[in-house]
Amino acid sequence: MEKVKDFFIDLVLNKGVQILWGLFVILIGYVIIKILLKVVRKIFNKSKMDKITISFLMSVLKCVAYIILILIVAQIFGISITGMVALLGAAGLAVGLALQDSLSNLANGIVIITTKPFHEGDYIQIGEIEGKVKNIRILTTALVTSDNKLVVLPNSKIVTSEIINYNVLSRRCVNFNFNVAYESDINKVREIIHSVIISNGKVLLEPQPFINIKSLDSSSINFVANCWCDAEDYGEVYYYVLNNVFNEFKKQGIVIPYNQLEVRLRNDNVTMPYNEENLPERVEKVREEKHENDLLDHLKFVHIKNKSIKKEKAKTKKNIENNKV
Repeated sequence: MEKVKDFFIDLVLNKGVQILWGLFVILIGYVIIKILLKVVRKIFNKSKMDKITISFLMSVLKCVAYIILILIVAQIFGISITGMVALLGAAGLAVGLALQDSLSNLANGIVIITTKPFHEGDYIQIGEIEGKVKNIRILTTALVTSDNKLVVLPNSKIVTSEIINYNVLSRRCVNFNFNVAYESDINKVREIIHSVIISNGKVLLEPQPFINIKSLDSSSINFVANCWCDAEDYGEVYYYVLNNVFNEFKKQGIVIPYNQLEVRLRNDNVTMPYNEENLPERVEKVREEKHENDLLDHLKFVHIKNKSIKKEKAKTKKNIENNKV
């Protein structure tokens, strides 16, 4: 107990000024960091940055500020900054190796935040997954699918995949394919499709809807059509045109061909040929018994044979070189 008491007395007498100065620097540094972060956040909020970008930059700035404060206090207490920096570097390397996948997602999260291929609320497709962007985080991005399922994707997968953003542009082209029978009046087919398309007020008249024959298939004439609309009206326009074109085709006698299956009823007896012979009896395979000595002798023979072949090759090579000389 006396030793502990003497230790603290000696610490106060010899290091008292440094301790007080260090505590003062910690207090002042903490206040300065708080004020600095508030000022920087206000500047970021007045800019056009996304919330997720602001949150990430504030986290990085806060971490850097506190590391600088720790290094300053360490220097006041007489601790070698070089040693601390080396220690932090070694710790960072160990953490980086342990969290390799997470750091990859972090780096790709920064790429998404800075390049902005999509924003919260956009309807996007990544590979075979599509949905509305719910949130963008540093490590992951969450989508809500059309059937209300939450899909959380790692940012590394997003950056390395093809991204289709359906909301980034204000207008979209709606494409259709219609197959009609060969006996159909193609001018009448064009008129029906055109009248259905322009009957929807959400379809843009400029550029004008396009309708024409795409191909002559084996059992039908394939018509292609497209029109333009605002991006948010794509689904409504698409299903409106499909439903009403189908109804108008039936109303005006336009036949839509489809695959047909012909079924015939057989009255004769069907007989399947077969072999009446019984299965053959099992005949056991005769396997040669091999002993360990036989195997060793075989390996020894192979080794001697290979050795003699190498000697012959070396001798032949030497003779060839001598002849050249």
